[in-house]
Amino acid sequence: MNLDHLHRPHRVSRFLPLLLCLGLIFLWGIDFASAGRVRDLDQDGIPNLIDNDVDNDGIPNGSDPNVDGGYCLSGPRAGKYIGDRIPNGHGRERDIDGDGLADGSLREHDIDGDGFDDDDLLEDDIDGDGRLDDSLDELDIDGDGRRDHSQAEWDIDGDGKGDRSLAETDIDGDGRADDAIDELDIDGDGLLDDAQAERDIDGDGLGDSSPRELDIDGDGRADDSPDELDIDGDGRLDDAADELDIDGDGLPDDSHAEHDIDGDGRPDRARSEHDIDGDG
Repeated sequence: MNLDHLHRPHRVSRFLPLLLCLGLIFLWGIDFASAGRVRDLDQDGIPNLIDNDVDNDGIPNGSDPNVDGGYCLSGPRAGKYIGDRIPNGHGRERDIDGDGLADGSLREHDIDGDGFDDDDLLEDDIDGDGRLDDSLDELDIDGDGRRDHSQAEWDIDGDGKGDRSLAETDIDGDGRADDAIDELDIDGDGLLDDAQAERDIDGDGLGDSSPRELDIDGDGRADDSPDELDIDGDGRLDDAADELDIDGDGLPDDSHAEHDIDGDGRPDRARSEHDIDGDG
């Protein structure tokens, strides 16, 4: 009687741990190599995360309209087009500097990879599209493809913190706290918050005088709440002697032209207005 077949499973089983280890090493190697390709686009030995010219096209990341795509000038990929062909501010571009961190991630602190943290006072162009963040022609500060004044844009500076969240203290990511006296443009649209032309201080797509706008400065506190002490977020308390424009609409509160002091969308003389100055 031939009993060899009874021993074969045992011989195979002895090699199973070795085969599994080899398989895991092989798969890990593939994953590591692909990650290396993704995170060092030009293969110059400098990871994208700290490379000031990710695609090695001679244009520093902070000035490059497409940080992670261009013709490589030197190194092993010289003369070749590497990366994507998606401009920084395009809606399909989810990782502008190609560092493996999504632009809207809480872990991504430098969207365009220019070496400046996005909330640094020195960072004046978060998405690296060549338009200053506080200029009138910059309509998409974080370059996610959603216009800053659109209701679809919930995170203007792309730091992963919702603009209406209490955790978001710097909506436009300019390094100035929204309720600081030196923050004159909360949403970074180039219009001063107390200018009559500024109709949406926090840039949430809801007009400041609309009944639907319950939080004019976007600090996460309802305007008619007792704990909201600065409705327009100008750094001056609403009941302070030097606060002459509570809702920040550019009209002095004692002006004949001001018919809605707290900017809640209800005229001050309306029967439905029970809190003229919005102090709760």
